[in-house]
Amino acid sequence: MAERMRISAQRIGLMLTAFLMITLIGVFATFAAPIPAMRGVLAEQAIASAAATGDPAAMKSALAEARPLLGVTAQKTLATLTPDRAGLARAAGLVAADTKLASGLVSYRLRLLVIVIGVLAALFGIALLGIGESRPTPIIMKAPEP
Repeated sequence: MAERMRISAQRIGLMLTAFLMITLIGVFATFAAPIPAMRGVLAEQAIASAAATGDPAAMKSALAEARPLLGVTAQKTLATLTPDRAGLARAAGLVAADTKLASGLVSYRLRLLVIVIGVLAALFGIALLGIGESRPTPIIMKAPEP
């Protein structure tokens, strides 16, 4: 019978460290992905400051600034809004809803990516270490010495 390869503790430690670090980096990346939320905050801030001034030109400019930060459906609704306080209030609601949806989607996709990478790394580690092979070691096959 073939001899089973011995796996050292150093090799297992190296493999675990490498794959766990990749997985931890991915998990921490999910906390570093506030891009949709930050875009929403910036758009809401522009809308709020324009509403506070009461200037129709500033209100129109705030609506134009918020437009590229939104999804397709929200952009269509935003295009129909009037540059007054009621329109800006509706725009702020659109920005908040779109930001919440985009943040949830980004978080979900990043976590799914981390899970997939973690599982694939574990499978690769198992294949690398040859744990699936169930050949007996020579020590087990030896008869006791008289």
